[in-house]
Amino acid sequence: MAKRESTFVNMVTALLVITFISSASLGFIYELTKEPIERAAVAKRNEAIGSVVPDFDNDPSGEQYIIEVPDGELVVYPARKNGELQGVAIETFTNRGFSGEIRLMVGILPDGTIHGIEVLEHRETPGLGDKIETGKSDFHLQFEGENPKEDFQIRIRQDGGDVDAITATTISSRAYCDAVQRAWSAYMDDEPGMHDLPSRDEAIKNVLPGYSNNPAREEYQVVYKGRVYKLYPGRRGRRITGTAVESVTESGYEGPIALLVGFNTYGIITGVEVLEHQETPGYGDLIENTRSDFYKQFVGMNPAETDIRVREDGGAIDGISGATETSRAYCEAVRDAYEVLKN
Repeated sequence: MAKRESTFVNMVTALLVITFISSASLGFIYELTKEPIERAAVAKRNEAIGSVVPDFDNDPSGEQYIIEVPDGELVVYPARKNGELQGVAIETFTNRGFSGEIRLMVGILPDGTIHGIEVLEHRETPGLGDKIETGKSDFHLQFEGENPKEDFQIRIRQDGGDVDAITATTISSRAYCDAVQRAWSAYMDDEPGMHDLPSRDEAIKNVLPGYSNNPAREEYQVVYKGRVYKLYPGRRGRRITGTAVESVTESGYEGPIALLVGFNTYGIITGVEVLEHQETPGYGDLIENTRSDFYKQFVGMNPAETDIRVREDGGAIDGISGATETSRAYCEAVRDAYEVLKN
């Protein structure tokens, strides 16, 4: 019997048949396993909800809603008993894990107390980062029963907080705190994703020395580096007492940061206020005057004589622990404000 000659057409046909069979098989297996996988995911989520909030008799998943945050969204599951809210379970996340995203379920009581935390998903290192899991360490117990409104700082101690990091797992511990803080801040804020920042008029009053006019009504503009900056002169009679410069940088960790920087007539900084930002709760948002004393380092400085950069870059400013990029951006905005003032 003659051996059948192999041809290019035969080879392509065989390859197409194999590819078709493989694709069909994969599609069949996917459809076969899709529902069980989804059921398992729902069961895991419901189990996590039950472990982080007090007893409830409603269906939290049936009442879920979304809170938009700057870099994504959080899912909130209200837990009720006899119609009364017992707490909420919040599916939160962080992208700061050592090996990528970490997802948690955080339970918060109506008064802001953290009731419980469960890890939903992570890819941290076995034997080290995976100790964030409830069954592998007591790390989560540090958060239970604590209320950040009562001065509990959701940051590791190296960053000035109240949480003991897992040994040799600082990055994973810091990321875990980031996810918890994101959930707590988003839920407790009256307007999720927004910050309690001063109005422009309030900011002008806070950063400028004594004046008797209305600086906002005397606003003028200066173009610097292709951007339009607003300036607000403070006067007492005809005498200038200082100028507030509105400065924006795009270099924030999560996006633009807008500052109002006050200067006296000698170019010395008299005050700084944050007008707008989207920085990470518990870290970058410490640039806000009501959340830390970071701004006080700048008051009294003369940018012509002082290097307004973080110390890591050779400057005179102590950056915020865990928020170096935000600190750098803040310094950049202050430097730009001074350059605008000189023009």
